Amino acid sequence: MQTSGAPLSPMLEKFFLNTVLTEDDRAAIMALPFSLHSYNPGKHIIKDRAISADFQALVSGFAIAYKTTSDGFRQIVGFLLPGDIINIQHMRLIDDDCSVQATMPCMVAVIDETLIRNLMSKRLTISNAIMASALIEASISREWIVNIGRRNARARIAHLFCELATRLDPCGLAQGQAFKLPLTQQQIGDAVGLTAVHVNRTIKGLIKDSILEQDQHLISFPNWDLLKKVAGFNDRYLHLNKRITALGHYQ
Repeated sequence: MQTSGAPLSPMLEKFFLNTVLTEDDRAAIMALPFSLHSYNPGKHIIKDRAISADFQALVSGFAIAYKTTSDGFRQIVGFLLPGDIINIQHMRLIDDDCSVQATMPCMVAVIDETLIRNLMSKRLTISNAIMASALIEASISREWIVNIGRRNARARIAHLFCELATRLDPCGLAQGQAFKLPLTQQQIGDAVGLTAVHVNRTIKGLIKDSILEQDQHLISFPNWDLLKKVAGFNDRYLHLNKRITALGHYQ
């Protein structure tokens, strides 16, 4: 077990986006003992229906959460970025309902769930921070339903790129709106309900219209405003830009 809390900093920084934490709260989180586990691309961090007594947070890397149909088709249902709690449902539910897989080298901090529960019972603000994380995850899931159910292929992919660029920016990984995309076209298709061929054709169209630029895995947007317009993107559902004051009001 490790006690140097630096790997927990990405999670703590995400807590600060929506919850007022005192210095004592911060110190209590950073003092939690944890172990670090590394995962290569393609390695599963969690498998569907697994039962775990650990609390896990992504320290670095990029992972996908997915479900598989009875006939073998995969639907990606979420992206895990640095600072995200990987198995937040374990705070109230027994087992996992989806699999989580690394798409690039990942580092995961693992904490005994009992320690987290004890901390939540003693410190309401930390409990609120974890609850806010769960609510934001649900908010993102609702937007994904809209994206797959009501937007055309061009808007779906544009929306996915807008979300990733916006979510990565607070992590310091997006370099403005540009970022390295650790996803194959098949994985993009699995996230937006399209075939890899359709994804390829749609991305080429976005590039042709000077909305998107791609240099191997680096994605950039020469016209960010137009990309958002194509996507119908409003980042409100991500709840990244509203810090709560000590009185509980949004700034």
